Amino acid sequence: MLAAVYFGNPWFESLVTLAAAVMMWEWIRVCSNGEFGLQGLGLVAGLLIAVAAGHLFDYRAALAALAALGCVAVLSSWRSDRTRGLFLALGVLLVGMFAIAFPYLRDEPSFGRYLTIWLVCGVWATDIGAYIIGKTVGGPKLAPRISPNKTWAGLAGGVAFASIWSIAWLSVPGGPQIYWTVAGGVAIALLAQGGDLSVSVLKRRYGVKDTSGLIPGHGGLLDRLDGMLLPAVSIVLVNGWL
Repeated sequence: MLAAVYFGNPWFESLVTLAAAVMMWEWIRVCSNGEFGLQGLGLVAGLLIAVAAGHLFDYRAALAALAALGCVAVLSSWRSDRTRGLFLALGVLLVGMFAIAFPYLRDEPSFGRYLTIWLVCGVWATDIGAYIIGKTVGGPKLAPRISPNKTWAGLAGGVAFASIWSIAWLSVPGGPQIYWTVAGGVAIALLAQGGDLSVSVLKRRYGVKDTSGLIPGHGGLLDRLDGMLLPAVSIVLVNGWL
């Protein structure tokens, strides 16, 4: 992952696109009780076409294609299962935006590599901090109906670790002020937790523990990358790059 970030595109965009295709496959299977039919194949193909349009033409066109694909997902399931259609559309948007925003962020000529490493490691720091502090302290649950293992202490630990990482990485001559580095760390942690909870809502709705068995002992790729779904998109939108 870090090697792909360092060397940039096309290596990084190829890795992210492959990850997005796998995550979309997992999302569809969860919504379909483990099945993956023609509808699923069409959604994955549509996702890849939207991402390719972003790389080849314009990212605004890719966003429009994603929105259209989300509408197709809803309409294709409207009569049989409206909730499933809405969850499929949510998956299209979350995974598609992830696949579009991350390479776009890395392609920023001035500081794309620097910012992408900060973001990726910030999400990892959030997960590590949440696990260590959550396991050590315990306490009240963050969202017991969605993810019963998450605690408020874990959230605080994730925020603290991400903030420490942000200060360490961004505190360079000419870098942002300390309060902006801390704010960036807090934002990454909260967005990472938001992506994690979004996937937890999906799994809770369909009664599954993992999105797949692709990674033995760890579940699916979506289980491991759910914290990456929202941060890159948010940074790109905040900076007005899309």
